[in-house]
Amino acid sequence: MKTIKLLIIAVATLVSGSAMGQKIVCPDVTFVEGAAELVFSIAENTDETATLAEFTLSMPAGVIIKTNDKGKYEYERGDLMQDEHTVTLKDKTSGIYFLTKNEEGDPFTASNGELVTIPIVAGDNLADGTYQISVTKVNITNLAAKKIAKETSFTINVTKGATGINEVNADGMQADGKYLKAGHIIIKKGSKLYNAVGAITK
Repeated sequence: MKTIKLLIIAVATLVSGSAMGQKIVCPDVTFVEGAAELVFSIAENTDETATLAEFTLSMPAGVIIKTNDKGKYEYERGDLMQDEHTVTLKDKTSGIYFLTKNEEGDPFTASNGELVTIPIVAGDNLADGTYQISVTKVNITNLAAKKIAKETSFTINVTKGATGINEVNADGMQADGKYLKAGHIIIKKGSKLYNAVGAITK
């Protein structure tokens, strides 16, 4: 009977260990001066042989990925990527597609960590509020070409709110008399820009 009990415990441990929660995550962000960064990471991964990661972004109207001078989407490689990891970030009919894979077959540098940072900007006409970026078709694949990502979709809340700068008086100070940022332009009031010493700069 002892042998049977031990066998049952061993099987239970194996089953619970295989129910892994590998996933790609990205925290909510707030636009600062119309810009923000989406930081995607692989989390809760116990498979050290993961070598490929992909997902698709569906962006709300008025929220866009920053582009370079050639019109290509910008991104910053995370610490997880090997030098041999290639990156694809482009438009597809289903959304904006991201893929990184190692053509040499080597896995990521670690099982968990930052995968990629994607800069986003708010369009000029984007109203204050909270918007959702939908992340779908999440996939992490290991060396055996087996998909190991547990979560297949999630959403990122992106907030564009007030600047946090209170209305200023004509001398460029807040109503409570405190300067907002010493030596810098702090607010645009009408067609004039005021700095922290009250001087009109434009």
